[in-house]
Amino acid sequence: MPGTAVGLFIVDFIFRPFAKIFEKQPLVILLFLSILYGYIAYIVLRSAYVSERSN
Repeated sequence: MPGTAVGLFIVDFIFRPFAKIFEKQPLVILLFLSILYGYIAYIVLRSAYVSERSN
């Protein structure tokens, strides 16, 4: 699924410059990334589940 790989690359590419701001607050960035990647994982799993149910 190329959409997922592209989405992860875009997220890393866009938010990497802002990571310097959060270097002094690692728990905040960890929470933010967990929520962000959790949402991406939810989209992927939902997509797989919906596609499986359609067949």
